[in-house]
Amino acid sequence: MTEKQVITQLATLPTMATPDLLMLWNSIFDNPPHNKNKVFLIRKIAWRLQELAYGGLSDEVHIKIKTVHELTKKKKMKKNLPPVGTILERDHDGETHRVTVLRDGFEYRQCKYKSLTKIATMITGTKWSGPRFFGLKQ
Repeated sequence: MTEKQVITQLATLPTMATPDLLMLWNSIFDNPPHNKNKVFLIRKIAWRLQELAYGGLSDEVHIKIKTVHELTKKKKMKKNLPPVGTILERDHDGETHRVTVLRDGFEYRQCKYKSLTKIATMITGTKWSGPRFFGLKQ
């Protein structure tokens, strides 16, 4: 496919109806889209068409992206949390709830959880921000 053909095909994407985008998707991807939003389909199809025409990312770049993604997930989890071993305490409905901060999550009533929000929601029976419930956020 020439560069002019790629550019022409990319330019037509926004004018296509969603069913037509889905048919095009099925012809260039192995799996169905997880989202059928038109803007999402256009962006992903445009990326894929360019990848097919010009080549994709190298294995080395894929590894770097995965590494950065993993590091970012770990940093987000530890961000704004007290040091490991800290016990967070909150009184709710006449009962004191204690959560211990772990290196890779939290311990509450001898069970391990990845999120404070899950614990706060269990305690209250409604959706709560865990950091807010335990006084880590205003």
